[in-house]
Amino acid sequence: MHGPENYRDRHADGVVEEAAEWFARVNDPAVDAGLRAAFADWLAASAEHVREYLQLAALHTDISELPGDTSTDELVRAFQSTPAGNIVPLVSQVPRKERVEGRKSSYPGFLAVAASLVIAAVALFLWQQSATVVYRTATGEQKSFPLPDGSLVTLNAVSELRLSFSDDTRDLELVSGEAFFDVAKNPQRPFRVLTGDTVIRALGTTFNVYHRHDTVSVTVVEGLVEVNQGPAPVRVAGGQRAQLDRASGAVAVVAANVQTDMAWRERRLVFESRPLSSVVSEFNLYNDTRLVLADAALNDVEVSGAFFANDPRSFVLFLQEARLARPRAGDGKGIELVLP
Repeated sequence: MHGPENYRDRHADGVVEEAAEWFARVNDPAVDAGLRAAFADWLAASAEHVREYLQLAALHTDISELPGDTSTDELVRAFQSTPAGNIVPLVSQVPRKERVEGRKSSYPGFLAVAASLVIAAVALFLWQQSATVVYRTATGEQKSFPLPDGSLVTLNAVSELRLSFSDDTRDLELVSGEAFFDVAKNPQRPFRVLTGDTVIRALGTTFNVYHRHDTVSVTVVEGLVEVNQGPAPVRVAGGQRAQLDRASGAVAVVAANVQTDMAWRERRLVFESRPLSSVVSEFNLYNDTRLVLADAALNDVEVSGAFFANDPRSFVLFLQEARLARPRAGDGKGIELVLP
């Protein structure tokens, strides 16, 4: 006769096996609606199913990129009431990890797909409950997040993005930072990025939004967006950049150097006659070793050049050799810059 402990062990083993089996069954990118509905039914049947599935997915996908600060237990509770129709396949949108803790994954293709199913379902459930989903990155972090509509957003370091989708609209508020958007086309559901009182509208395109302090700029890589900060929207086409004046509400459209504006995605910083205060602020987004301007006279010194974002010491050496500034011994937590 088996005791309760043996029963619990056997039950837990069975859930693990079922979770692994579902990983395999949703491997097919052309997974049909019937299988998705069955998968949702299995998840909704028990909190243990959701918890085991998420734990298994965490071994092979960056499960830390779930929206906001939502915990696994909160996802479990949310998913218990998630309808089957909320399961959204995001094939090839979530990057998989080929190696986990030194060993090669035994599920080469389907793990990211399966994980994306549950992540998208939970996120969509939260959106439908009118909850705001928040994506954040810390110093030096850059992350990509697949959205349930098939769009993809990449956040630069120290950025915050709030998402609020409905049946009719796709709204995202870039609270602060920088983000690159690859938008899935859907003319019936406008895709809008909000920065303060500015609305950036796209139907299907790729574009970059920079929003730090009082500076807002929009670089369009491909397609067309509308920037609305006043009485009439301004159209910005591929290869152009819109520079917004928050005080006057004016929008200036100029030719963009797309490679320069997109260099941050390769962790490079490119400046052309930028004030040193602004350059230092950009470097500090990527590094724990802070650069500090100890002399106010350095604030407006102009800097031009291309630099590796994660190598502030090489940048300091450049300043020293160019006789723009020199380092001074600090408290060990940063590098103070003074007049040469």
